[in-house]
Amino acid sequence: MLETKDDPIKKFLENTHVLTDFCSQNGWIINESIQYEVLDRQPGEWLIYVTFLESIMEGSGCQCDQKSCYGRLKLMMNNKGEIVSAYTI
Repeated sequence: MLETKDDPIKKFLENTHVLTDFCSQNGWIINESIQYEVLDRQPGEWLIYVTFLESIMEGSGCQCDQKSCYGRLKLMMNNKGEIVSAYTI
């Protein structure tokens, strides 16, 4: 797991909507809980395993629970090694 403040993958994961595919309760993703592991690296694409907590809200707007979420993502990279898109596997 890469855990640096300027980690481009972590920054991407904190700002992409693709992680909502792994949410089970239509809750909020707790960005501070996002972690990942690189499973495979190929030219132009990486396969990663992502885990995070989903915050479950009550109708009143109060957090009532947190659920653990996880899944695999394929990250597509450009020639400069920057992430240009991601999709769930």
